[in-house]
Order: sequence, then structure tokens, then C-alpha cells
Amino acid sequence: MRHLVPTAALLAISLAPLAAADLTIADIRVSAGVLSDEFKGASSTTVTNSQGVTTTRSSEDGRDADSHYRAQVQYVGGDLGAGGGFIYGLGLAVNHATWDNGAQDGHATSPNINLMLGYGYAFTPNWHVEIAPFGGYGRTYYSVSDENSSETSDEWTHYYEYGAKIGTYVAIGGSLVLGVEVPYLVGRFDPDYNYDRGADSVKVSDERRSEGFGLLLTIGGRF
Repeated sequence: MRHLVPTAALLAISLAPLAAADLTIADIRVSAGVLSDEFKGASSTTVTNSQGVTTTRSSEDGRDADSHYRAQVQYVGGDLGAGGGFIYGLGLAVNHATWDNGAQDGHATSPNINLMLGYGYAFTPNWHVEIAPFGGYGRTYYSVSDENSSETSDEWTHYYEYGAKIGTYVAIGGSLVLGVEVPYLVGRFDPDYNYDRGADSVKVSDERRSEGFGLLLTIGGRF
């Protein structure tokens, strides 16, 4: 019992620096990293040969990407007090996914604008965390090359994304901001494209839905 008071005092002292701090956020952040390679969605392929005979093959199984990256620029603002506070952000992002099975290469580049609204908590004037849902809209440029075709199919389609992220950020020297973000992102685009494979005409309709966790590294400035 005699050791209880000193132990409690030491614990209180050690936790004191982690009490909420006041912090005004006005950041420009640049982030880059990886997203989940998992893609879900149905696919339908229709092949018409030189005699006009048509065959259709459908699949409900998605095909995971071989790589999936994201880069973004965001403005993030907010005022954090004793109980944390509201944060908001507006940004531009680009996702790039690649599929390569040897016979066919696919690339999807999705520039989008996104909005973030959430909660932040500052442990010190230089260290805080954020939890925030987000949503975005843009366009996907989808390019497919088949080894048996002399042409590349290029298409634009709508792109939607939503999710939530948790991040932690440290300000160095009051202005340089470094951080790590873990987003859970769901992104969707539905490309339709055509190409010729020898004497055959091929039409493909896809549903591509990416879903999963990512990891982004952040650097920025606080103003």
C-alpha cells in the first residue's frame, strides 16, 4: 500500500504530457503510398469471329491488381481543444492500378477530387491524430493491350471512392509536418472497351471495385 501513492504519482506524471493540447491545423500535405490490390466485380467478354458467330463468357470473380498506388495533395484545417475537435480537408488524388497476366496488360489511372470530414485529437502542440471518413469523385482512364492485337484500347469512365482513414502527424520546428495514414478505401469504376484479336472482335464490360487498407506516408507544411 505504501508503494501505491508513489506509483500513482509517477503514472500521472508520465501521462500528463498526453493530455489534450490546443492546436490549430492549417496544413498543405503531400501523401503517397500503396492501396489494396484486391479488386472485386463481374466481367463479361463477348467475342465475334469472322463468320459472325458470337460467344459470351461471364465471370463473377474479381481479378486482383499486380500493383496499386496512390498520390494526393490535401489542404487540412481544424481547431483542436481539450476534447479534440472537428477537422476538414479538400484534396486532389490519383490512383494507379496495373494488371499483367502475360497475354494482356491493363492500366487504370483515376484522378479524383475528395472531401474529408472528421475528428482530431492533439496530445501535444506538435503531435495529433485524425480519424475521418472521406469521399471522392473523378474519372478513370483505362488502357488495355492484348499481345494478339496490334491496337490498345483506351477508355474514360466514371470513378467513385469512399472510406475512412486514421492518421498520426508530428510537426517539426512548428512548420514541417510528417505523418503516416492508414486509409480503408473503396473505389469503383466500370470500364467498357473493344479491341480486335486477329480476325475476332472482342467487347469487354467490367465492374472493378477496389476495397481494402492502404498505407500512405505524408510530408507537408503548417501555416
